[in-house]
Amino acid sequence: MSNTTAVVTGGSKGIGLEIVSQFAEQGIHVIVCSRNCSQDLYDLIEQNAPEQIRWVEMDLLNEASVKKSAKDVVKSCEQIDVLVNCAGVAQGSAFLMTRLEEFKSVFDANYFNTLLFTQIIAKKMIRKKKGSIINIASTAGLLSDPGTLVYGGSKAALIHSTKVLATELGAFGIRVNAIAPAIVNTEMGKKNDEKAMELSDKRSALAGIIEPEEVAATVCFLASDNSSSKITGQVIRIDRGIH
Repeated sequence: MSNTTAVVTGGSKGIGLEIVSQFAEQGIHVIVCSRNCSQDLYDLIEQNAPEQIRWVEMDLLNEASVKKSAKDVVKSCEQIDVLVNCAGVAQGSAFLMTRLEEFKSVFDANYFNTLLFTQIIAKKMIRKKKGSIINIASTAGLLSDPGTLVYGGSKAALIHSTKVLATELGAFGIRVNAIAPAIVNTEMGKKNDEKAMELSDKRSALAGIIEPEEVAATVCFLASDNSSSKITGQVIRIDRGIH
C-alpha cells in the first residue's frame, strides 16, 4: 500500500495515533489533521521518513479551520485513497442538566464539521472513482445508556450518515463504513466513571479491555481493497459482545 495516501483526523493521540502508526508501518502516506501535534505524534513523525507522515493543524470546533485544513490537504495531494474520521469530543451528563451550548458544540465537532470535512475530501476521491471512508463512531450511538444523550446522539447521527453516504458514494467506487467501539483504553475512555466501567464489564460477553490497537487493526482492514473491496455501509462493533 506504499502508493496509498490516507487522511486521519484526530491522529495526535489515542485511537487516532495508533491508526497513524499502523498505516505508516504498511507504507501508507498519512496526513494527520488535529488541533495540535502531540509529543507522541511528533516522535512518530521523526521515526519515519519526512514524507511518510505530515501534520496539518485543524480545530474541529471551528468551521473556518475545518474548511481551510481540508482545502489545504486536497491541494497538496495528488490523490486521497482513505479518510478516517477519528477526531471528536466526549461528553456525558443527564439530559435535564445539559445546556444547549453543550449540545451544539458536541454536534459541531462529532457531526456537522466532520461531515463538512468529509464532503471536501470526498470530492477529491470522486475524481479517481475510488476510496474508503471510515468513521469512528461508538456503541453510545447504538445503545440507550443514561447520560449519553448528547455524545450518543452525535454518534448515532454519524452512523446514519455512514449508511446514507455508502449509498450515495457507491456509484463513484467509494466505500463508507463505521466502527463502533465500546469503552477503549485511551485517555478519553478513562474519563468514564467507575460505575460505567462496571456496567460495561457486566454486560459484555468477553472479558478484558479494548485496546486502541484493536480498533486500528479494523481500520486497516477496511482501508485495504484486497480484504474489503465489497464491504460498505456497515457498522462494525468492537464491544466485547455487549448484550
